[in-house]
Amino acid sequence: MGDSMEFVSNHPVLSVALFIFIYLIISFEIKNFTKKYKSINCNELVTRINENSVIILDTRDKSDFKKGHISNAINYDLSSAKSLDDKEVVVYDKDEIKSVSSAEKLSANQTLKVYYLEGGVQSWIENNLPLSE
Repeated sequence: MGDSMEFVSNHPVLSVALFIFIYLIISFEIKNFTKKYKSINCNELVTRINENSVIILDTRDKSDFKKGHISNAINYDLSSAKSLDDKEVVVYDKDEIKSVSSAEKLSANQTLKVYYLEGGVQSWIENNLPLSE
């Protein structure tokens, strides 16, 4: 205990940086644990598609949706107030950042289990999985 107090008194900037870093890690983990949506990778999504156990929502523009989308996906406008009656949905967009944003918006307004596709449609394409037109 004496060594740590000596370190703090001799290196105040490093000590503050360490406490900030620890705080950020803890707050990130708490947020990650309590969020209402989870991630799903391409392999898990293919399994759920084959089992017909999930509804897939594509939140991209209609023009991007028409160029190609995941099989059985529905083009869904997040700004609409359409209620979803399903229990589980997978949402995706162009990339992971937009997919997470879509999942946040959808899970805030709905009482369903929301997943987002890791990497968005870009990861689907990179894994050489087919798109429907």
